[in-house]
Amino acid sequence: MGRGGGRGGFGGRGRGDGPSAFRGGRGGRGGFGGDRSFGNDGGGGRGGADSRAKNFGANAPKGGRGAAAWRNKRGGGGRPRPSFSDASGSDQMARRRSGKAARAAKRRETAEANKAVAVEILEIPPAGMDMDQLCEDLATTQAEVIKVLFMKGIAVQMGQVLDKETVIAVAEAQGVEWIDEQERGVADAARKITSFYEDEDDDDLEDRPPVVTIMGHVDHGKTSLLDYIRKSKVAAGEAGGITQAIGAYQVSTYVNDEERNITFLDTPGHEAFSAMRARGARVTDIAIVVVAADDGVRPQTKEAVSHARAAGVPLIIAVNKMDKEAANPDRVRDELAALEVVCEEWGGDVPFIPVSAKTGMGIESLLETVALTAEVEELVANPASNARGTVVEAYLDKQRGAMATLLVQNGTLRMGDAVLVGSNWGKVRAIQDAYGNKLEEAGPSTPVQIMGLGGVPMAGEEFDVMDSETEAKDIAAERASKERINTIEGNTVSLSNLAAAKDDEDGVQTINLIVKTDVSGSVEAVKAALGALPQDRVLLRFLHTAAGEVTESDIDLAAASEGIILAFNTTVSEKVNDRAKGARVEVRSYDVIYGLVDEVRAAMEGKLSGVKDEVFVGKAECKAVFGGGNAKVAGSLVLEGQLTMGANLRVTRKNKEMYLGKVGSLRRIKDKVKKVEAGLECGVGAEPEWGDWKPGDIIECFDLVDRVQTLESASDDLSKKVDEIKAAEEKAKAAAAAATAAAAKDKVEDEEDGDSSLGGQGGGSRSKGKSRSRQKAGTRR
Repeated sequence: MGRGGGRGGFGGRGRGDGPSAFRGGRGGRGGFGGDRSFGNDGGGGRGGADSRAKNFGANAPKGGRGAAAWRNKRGGGGRPRPSFSDASGSDQMARRRSGKAARAAKRRETAEANKAVAVEILEIPPAGMDMDQLCEDLATTQAEVIKVLFMKGIAVQMGQVLDKETVIAVAEAQGVEWIDEQERGVADAARKITSFYEDEDDDDLEDRPPVVTIMGHVDHGKTSLLDYIRKSKVAAGEAGGITQAIGAYQVSTYVNDEERNITFLDTPGHEAFSAMRARGARVTDIAIVVVAADDGVRPQTKEAVSHARAAGVPLIIAVNKMDKEAANPDRVRDELAALEVVCEEWGGDVPFIPVSAKTGMGIESLLETVALTAEVEELVANPASNARGTVVEAYLDKQRGAMATLLVQNGTLRMGDAVLVGSNWGKVRAIQDAYGNKLEEAGPSTPVQIMGLGGVPMAGEEFDVMDSETEAKDIAAERASKERINTIEGNTVSLSNLAAAKDDEDGVQTINLIVKTDVSGSVEAVKAALGALPQDRVLLRFLHTAAGEVTESDIDLAAASEGIILAFNTTVSEKVNDRAKGARVEVRSYDVIYGLVDEVRAAMEGKLSGVKDEVFVGKAECKAVFGGGNAKVAGSLVLEGQLTMGANLRVTRKNKEMYLGKVGSLRRIKDKVKKVEAGLECGVGAEPEWGDWKPGDIIECFDLVDRVQTLESASDDLSKKVDEIKAAEEKAKAAAAAATAAAAKDKVEDEEDGDSSLGGQGGGSRSKGKSRSRQKAGTRR
């Protein structure tokens, strides 16, 4: 049995062994002949080519084709390779195989790591999503999205912006959970910031005062409680007795004859200020939830508890208004226990402190509880580092520029520091505390108001002191550029809603708004409160929202866009008022948020046209038809109610409307009558005249009553119309699919009939032959 030649060297002219082998081993790969370019003479000989034996030698290495195949004159005589029987050669091939397998596994691992993965929960903005972003989040393709929506009867195109309802439909079809971005935003805002202290060395950390947030339902006495602690009267000066923005104060109190500093945040209780309460919980160390002993647990009480839990902070319940006769603290315990907030007296871990903001009862006990809780939490910070923290509130002052209330959570803020907040930056030109006292610096857990930022930041944003003004400026510019790219202005209107509304007289209308408020937190509160109003028929478009006074440029914008200016807790100068009157621009001022919401609702409902509701009067069935031409009369039996002369008339045949008009004539035998009761027969004529009566027609008699629409009823009506449109589309789609299936079935049957006819007489002869055979067999039997 011949052995194949080894692999030749680069430029070698070696001789291959076994060029004439018939059953020989598989030859080695030949060398690249130095003076025989592309010559076959230098190839290594291939082993035997006997197809019967298929014996490739003793596991010889792979080589070039031999002389038997290529008729080489000489084989390549390169360096011999060991056969598989050689131990070293076997190891080498094993290493090659293992290396190849390892590389393949690595490629699979890399591909798996780079494989797109769908998000666990899809956050859907109110304005919807563009298809590119949706496909990225769901790890799918635009073609797949278009296919999913097509199966649901929704036609879309590549790159289209999809409304919220359509995005939800795609997410559910893909089996991905979704959440409203606005709801998620409040939950995220409630998560406490802990990253401020993670990078600090333990040796640099020092004790700091606790930050305590006071939360609870509107008018349960949160600000009055803080007033007593601060020995001031803030609540008396607030509009409607409602806190409209977060108040941040630091007070000194004595606990066991030891002076303690405590930072308090007072949050609004009205439902519109959910984001403010979430923000308060986010920056707090301890949450005090105030519950009125005479009112019990209310909606914002539940929300406050949820925010505190989301922030993961200790909870203290202050049962206020214990001085009132109707005070019932046991009721409060029961209702909070239903929320899984169990007091210490009942074996839980939540302190319940009965207090009275009016008499001061229980205040000392409340402060002691706060101090003890703070000790357990071991609250620390590094005062030597650059200041970091959160913007509590911000607004634009006409004389001083952008003003921001900051809570320093780590480090020390000093005069002249370069502060970066979002896309705004500035050099600190003034620092003052909650009482207006000027400061040179502010340490951890200190709320301060600063001046010097180049723009008004958003409440809830984090701030950082940078090492240089250049660094702060560059980062702010980069963030501002990204914000401009990512901002999508205007409202997205649902295509289905527009389709349903396009046939109406009024359709979808728009109210343009310009909102100016006292602080930036109030901007989001106003937008959230107005955004909760149904806007299927009347859209609210926010042209401009900002903290600060109403300016002449606001008047010009409103005049150009036919907009309305809403001024919440901010001033309108006489000069601006005169400008507004001259431009015929409406400026509405409010100091309580629910007054603002009610008036905007009224304005929206004023744009809705009235609707007419059908009121059932009676029903009859046509038994016979009399007369000729269009003057035919339906001889009818009244089944329900009564038929009334002049009432609205509808005739249906097999559930299909055939005629709509009025009752033109009504007769009993030969007498004209004004009405016919149930159980009686009569002759009914239509107005305008109609001569297509048929026995079995159903006659419906009804009145139309005017109804003033509300935003909710208009939304419900539109939803019904959308459902009707979708049902009609589904029905048409089903009918088209049935027709297509029937056509396909007919085509298959026609093809089968054609095949049978092509069989012709041969098939028929065979059938006849079989029949004769069966007949003969029957005869034999």
